[in-house]
Amino acid sequence: MSIFSCDHQRHFLLSSLSLSLMLCLQHSAWADDDTDHFKLVLKNAYIDRNYDSNTVKDTGSWSQGASLFYDSHYHATPIDQLQVGVEATTQYAVRLSDDKHVADTVLPFDNSTKKQAADYLKYGGTLKFKYQNTEVKMGELWLDLPVTTVDRSRQLLTSYWGANLHSQINDDLSAEIGRVTKVSPRNQEGFHHFAYTTGGKTYYSDGLNYLDVRYRISPNLKAEYYYGNLENLYDKHYLGLDHAWKLPTSTDLILNSKLKYFNSQDNNSHFKIDSQNIGLLETLKYQNHAVSLGYQQIIGDAYPLPDGYLPETYFINWNVTGFFKAKEKSWHFVYCYDFKAYIPGLSMILKHVYGYGFKTTDNRKNNEQESNVILNYNFQQKALQGLSIQYLYAPYRIHYGTDFDENRIFLTYVKKF
Repeated sequence: MSIFSCDHQRHFLLSSLSLSLMLCLQHSAWADDDTDHFKLVLKNAYIDRNYDSNTVKDTGSWSQGASLFYDSHYHATPIDQLQVGVEATTQYAVRLSDDKHVADTVLPFDNSTKKQAADYLKYGGTLKFKYQNTEVKMGELWLDLPVTTVDRSRQLLTSYWGANLHSQINDDLSAEIGRVTKVSPRNQEGFHHFAYTTGGKTYYSDGLNYLDVRYRISPNLKAEYYYGNLENLYDKHYLGLDHAWKLPTSTDLILNSKLKYFNSQDNNSHFKIDSQNIGLLETLKYQNHAVSLGYQQIIGDAYPLPDGYLPETYFINWNVTGFFKAKEKSWHFVYCYDFKAYIPGLSMILKHVYGYGFKTTDNRKNNEQESNVILNYNFQQKALQGLSIQYLYAPYRIHYGTDFDENRIFLTYVKKF
């Protein structure tokens, strides 16, 4: 059955509406800094994963998304220097492909009826306050931190519900504290409690309390510390160092070093977690080239992630599959090239990761590897500004397990007004 077939007229109507909106907004002026901002995102996503197995069903879908983001500027209040504003979002996606009757981690899936949703809707709002260099937000939050990340790798975006306070203490030091009570995963409607499944049983949390501190030690060296308390589940510590050094032999040669350490420990009596992750990534940049070599090691248990497909993009290199099994070691190689000297707007990323040192459930030594080919093109023509296309090809191989090949194609249009 072809993934490109569709059987509902509204699928075509949404695609036509997306194109009409794109054309109508081509000539809109960009908003000034002191006015409210809107951002329209139209995303056509084709994702297909083919397993090398007769017992594992292939997954994937073709969908069209239309999202609108509103961000007001800050308005003065009767209280001196206190300002107030709001944010609001609406995200909607419709399935264009036939129902494969299998969860693809993109669209909502009903386990009882074994059906993919024909469409889904996500929305939220935020009230924000600002006083001098301190900002407070309440409501829907967009957080790119350990545990809580905005996942842009599928169709609609992950968001969170809670409150936080961010303060730029001085030019070199900033701090953020927050409490997140719920999450809206990329493939679900509405906001839900955090959960963690282990041993076939799911446990729930009343919320995440976190602290994030960032300090610029020197012009070339930055440090970050994060602590997250996922109530009734586990605690997470993260410490990261990021150093950039221009080599004295060349003004175009830059060496970037990232050292990252994670520590997760259970804070309940239901299950045990004792996991650490240490990673080092060295990246050498020269003009349009960048070459990276990284090493990551899991010490102890498999690194815990909350339910809802929340990736840990703070890892030195997050991939289609996570290389964070118990006691797993992995080497990462990345090459990036920007074709701007030949084809402006085109860039390429090549990745290869090899993981080893972990075992199967029946105690056999195992290894796995994944390659990525990623092509990005941002259209340069004036009439097509804001339109981009991305292609990902990811073959995955494992010694004991199921291999697969995955393809993703995203056609995205972004317009701010």
